[in-house]
Amino acid sequence: MQNKFKIRNESPSRLENFSDAVFAFSITLLMISLEVPKTFSRILELSDELIAFAITIIPLFIIWQQHRLFFRRYALDDRTILIWNTALLFIVLIFIFPLKFLSLFLIRFISFVFFGTENVFNTMIEGIQVPWLMVYYGVGALGILFVFSRFYKHAIRMKNETGLSDEEYNITRYFKRLYTHLCFVPIISICFVLVFMNIDVTMASVVSGMLYSLTGIVFVINQRWLKKASNKQ
Repeated sequence: MQNKFKIRNESPSRLENFSDAVFAFSITLLMISLEVPKTFSRILELSDELIAFAITIIPLFIIWQQHRLFFRRYALDDRTILIWNTALLFIVLIFIFPLKFLSLFLIRFISFVFFGTENVFNTMIEGIQVPWLMVYYGVGALGILFVFSRFYKHAIRMKNETGLSDEEYNITRYFKRLYTHLCFVPIISICFVLVFMNIDVTMASVVSGMLYSLTGIVFVINQRWLKKASNKQ
């Protein structure tokens, strides 16, 4: 799919350079949040935090890569993109720590279940707070997905200015549809948590996380749409 697109921005703009700096700053914030170990035993104890850091970097890298791809393909640098890009960077900065906390919580919970390590519900979070953690995570994910959907909606509006071919236009519509439909995944998860958290905290927490597997279904549906749209050309 990427080879079918003309690269319209070989050199990063000032906006893209600034965005890259914010992404780099986010990683720096994660690093400096780690306590400098004073003993080798403390280094061993930090292993779970290092794993959580590595897990957190993955979605951050995916967001950065999608951001880079958009600017390389469309070279848009107008007021609308500036506003939505600012919103994206703001969400990334405030979302990065809850995402790391969630990663660390899951690692320590798995370690507690399988290896009998310290109970995370005594040290990190109370059981009744877990549903709210999922809500917090869902709001951040929804914000990022929504901003990307607005990116591609604006690119569709600017198709004549950017000189998109028919195939590029279809791919742009695909990404707009994809990100718009992906927004419903965290919405469904959040709604499930809010409805069931007062009935069964454990069920609300577990099922709300499992609902993110709907992401795969969304990808399959939109891939089929793109294939049909391409065949009609």
